[in-house]
Amino acid sequence: MTDDFSPLFPFLEMVGGYAAARVLTTAGKIGLFTPPYKSISPEAFSTRHHVSERGIRLLINALVALGIFEKEDHAYIIKEEIRRLFERFPELRWDLIHHDHLYNVWERLEEGIRTGHSPNPPEEDLARYPESLEIFLRAMRAHTRFLAPEVMSLLKWEGIYHLLDIGGGGAGFALSLVQRFEALTVTLLDLPDATNLTKKIIADETGAKRIILVPRNAYTDPLPEGPFDRILISHLIHIYPAEDNQRLVEEAAYRLKPAGNLLLLDYFLDEEETGPREAVLFRLLMMIGTPRGDCFSLSAARKWLEHAGLTLEETFPLSRGNTLISARKP
Repeated sequence: MTDDFSPLFPFLEMVGGYAAARVLTTAGKIGLFTPPYKSISPEAFSTRHHVSERGIRLLINALVALGIFEKEDHAYIIKEEIRRLFERFPELRWDLIHHDHLYNVWERLEEGIRTGHSPNPPEEDLARYPESLEIFLRAMRAHTRFLAPEVMSLLKWEGIYHLLDIGGGGAGFALSLVQRFEALTVTLLDLPDATNLTKKIIADETGAKRIILVPRNAYTDPLPEGPFDRILISHLIHIYPAEDNQRLVEEAAYRLKPAGNLLLLDYFLDEEETGPREAVLFRLLMMIGTPRGDCFSLSAARKWLEHAGLTLEETFPLSRGNTLISARKP
């Protein structure tokens, strides 16, 4: 019998996947994805950005091999479909920089597996907090801007005039919503540092005047009175343990109008806790990157909603392992 080596190359590709990812994140950090998107000469780029000409040439050649750039004579041009992505979602560059920072967190995976909890972050991570917070918020804005069209298309928005966005720093969802629905006002609640930066980030954006920023901790401070037509809790509950999330869901339910609905958007796990793939990997990141964070099963989230007196409406699988749960107040 001949040995079957067909799984070998896909397996090795996963093992070496960090190399391609590192090329992309480094290209984002040094400005190869920053407009204007003109033909790039390694000589000119190295002079303008004070980096090695040889290094830039090797990096862009790697981007050509990955299908991101094209080479024409001695110049390089970003592929049209990639250029359109960055023009439509300029926040994507910040997402690349955020992922570059996450390498430092993933390096602590073995220690986290051995101990079962988050290792203490290095001192240099704490020292970079103001810079890393802004990168994080801009990256989260990118994530939510990618998901917003999908979420908006799945729900009815008639009669939704006031929405509470809990933990919505960066205002990706808030901006997408107020720019799409002119009668909508969004109250965005997040920690003081996050809301201060969000104010700066959205200052010149269309519709920003209909976003009310509330600097508050949703887990320790009262939520705004409302009542609200709809409340969104997006990519927040994975930072906190189950009992804290149960309390937050209960208070959010109390702030809803009758017949108002609560949306939970996060990386929810299936009942075997082995999928979706993105959620399972993200759960590891929460174990090593947060003091008490976790990803939760859909059934756990449904119990929170039922305990808060809400009626489950529908569950929507979204792109990249995300899931949206909608529940209504009687």
